Amino acid sequence: MSRVVVVGGGIAGLACAYRLAKAGAEVVLLEAAPRLGGKILSEKVGSVTFEGGPDSFITSKPVALELTRELGLEERLLPTGDVDRDVFVYSRGRLRRYPDGLMLMAPAEVLPFLASDLVGWRTKLRMGLDLLLPRGGAGDESLGAFTRRRFGGEALEVVVAPIMAGIFAGDPDRLSLAATFPKFPELEQRWRSVILGLRADRARRAGLKAAAAPARRVTMFMAMSGGLETLTAALAARLPAGAVRLRAPAESLTRTGDRWVVRAKGEEHPADAVVLAVPASAAARLTAGLDPALSAELASVRYVSTATVTLSYPAGTWGGRLRGFGFVVDRREIAVVTAATFSTSKFPGRAPDGTEVLRLFLGGWRREEMVDWTDERILAGVRADLRRILGADPEPAAARVYRWPAANPQYVVGHQALVARLEERLGSHPGLLLAGSSYKGVGIPDCARSGTEAARLALELKGGVA
Repeated sequence: MSRVVVVGGGIAGLACAYRLAKAGAEVVLLEAAPRLGGKILSEKVGSVTFEGGPDSFITSKPVALELTRELGLEERLLPTGDVDRDVFVYSRGRLRRYPDGLMLMAPAEVLPFLASDLVGWRTKLRMGLDLLLPRGGAGDESLGAFTRRRFGGEALEVVVAPIMAGIFAGDPDRLSLAATFPKFPELEQRWRSVILGLRADRARRAGLKAAAAPARRVTMFMAMSGGLETLTAALAARLPAGAVRLRAPAESLTRTGDRWVVRAKGEEHPADAVVLAVPASAAARLTAGLDPALSAELASVRYVSTATVTLSYPAGTWGGRLRGFGFVVDRREIAVVTAATFSTSKFPGRAPDGTEVLRLFLGGWRREEMVDWTDERILAGVRADLRRILGADPEPAAARVYRWPAANPQYVVGHQALVARLEERLGSHPGLLLAGSSYKGVGIPDCARSGTEAARLALELKGGVA
């Protein structure tokens, strides 16, 4: 039977430990914090569940959805609403509706895009040139460079950069397109035109969806009643008694013969394999004495800090203004807020008795200083933005600020090559594995998948089956 030490109790570490325990391995899970879940943080505030980190997961990558079903949590899933589905961009002084069929940077449906006031006619014509442009090179390039090349600079500022601020909190001129949205260069190489490729892909997915309609409605994003901690708590509950050590930061990692030893809180944990399901910066510290070259590569991953603000209001307070899914902010606008989610409109049933919940985001690239502001200053800035953007600022019944210092990894150009070098270095250390958001995806499904894959590799060392 394998003995595996998993360092880190976020969704990646929990998914890994769950798979290992299910396969019969002996597991020790070390978590530095007093709680499990990492960036998944659900808090009960009165009768409303606030989400401090992510509030939903994407279903186009099915790992998280399949995991909730496996854990018997399907009845807790909340799909997005089927009415009031609009998303807006605050640009040029007011909210402008994202047209139907706009897929991040390109319109899969032409007529709604042409009728939209999101961008002017000159920009629409420039974006339409994608239909005529030749293929570009197949090498890695930044998201910003790709967007300018295919669709022009205004499309980057109004259409792409605001969305990127919400997903990666980074600079589109540094983020790697291949590491963040590999679908777009693939479409360019296959179809020459991104727009043509998106239209073909949309038709294909519509056919697959019609052929395999689930019994329960599944939307692109799914939340959970009671909060996403329902998922992490269910994973933790499946672990053997005594497997979890809280407030136990890993202090050192050594190799003796064919065994690993992790030291935490003065206690040594021998293992056949070790999974470092922590940020690359933490993994770099643990591997510094073991392999300086590996440590240096890990330390090269950069992070930015962000914060979220959740506000709740009595029913009807906003007078219908919080209809739709939310808005993002053109980065040329002067604002504290980078994006907002109208939580109770996006996920009906998200809060009881018609309570309205609004989540706002700030920080990220070139805005990290805001994360260090006091709660009072952050709330004052957020509410000033609400007055300007939504035309109102009612008094919230409850408010919470959640800070995430150095928590958002930046997949800069060359990131995939970095991951390949890390995997090559790990080949010199059998049984040492990496998992988490620093490498191959930042979302909940990506992290759960990375933990599952690490469990599979750890079990293969002893001939186990995941």
